Amino acid sequence: MKKKEFAELFMVKAELKSKEEAKRQVELFIETMKDALEADEVLIFRGLGTFERRTTKRKEGRNPRTGESIKITPKKYIKFRVGKDLEDRLNNK
Repeated sequence: MKKKEFAELFMVKAELKSKEEAKRQVELFIETMKDALEADEVLIFRGLGTFERRTTKRKEGRNPRTGESIKITPKKYIKFRVGKDLEDRLNNK
């Protein structure tokens, strides 16, 4: 499902009058999530799951062509852990 389709579904569920309003609210929600994760906040949505910013460790790697050892720099990523309610719903429990 793309963002546009999600906004249309959101419009129906929230009983909004226009697709533009639904799209604006979805965009606002996504931007707020990005800002919170950028500020190193942990987002906990009961029933849905947890979004958390993590960092990979610095490690040694090898260039496959030359066999030369290289240092891989740490990177940040987002980890999502599914909540129990959503997991049960997906598994039809």
